[in-house]
Amino acid sequence: MSAYYGTARRAGGSSAIGSMTWAPNRNSVRHNAKISLGPFGRIGIFVALVVIIGLFSVAQSASVTSYDMAIANIDSEITNLEAQRDALAVENAKMTAAAATEEGNEAASTMVVASAADFVAE
Repeated sequence: MSAYYGTARRAGGSSAIGSMTWAPNRNSVRHNAKISLGPFGRIGIFVALVVIIGLFSVAQSASVTSYDMAIANIDSEITNLEAQRDALAVENAKMTAAAATEEGNEAASTMVVASAADFVAE
């Protein structure tokens, strides 16, 4: 394996700038930024990032809470419908029992036929 390293030629004197060595995948020119952030600028950017991340987390927790509320509403509606179904099942059982013993039941004998009460027949 051959080495690709070499020393840069100095243009007069023992200046430390010209003593950089050359190597593959290494920049030969140093970039100096004209504008740099001070300590207050860095702290400000850090605080802004923390605030933004905090707002995102609050937004996510609020959406989770709204989903929980929607689920709770649906669960309460299911409970109400199940109670209504049970009440209708009991009423159906009473009506079935009354229809079976119509001759001996005073309440069943006084019931009006649905077609006579002007209900719409489907």
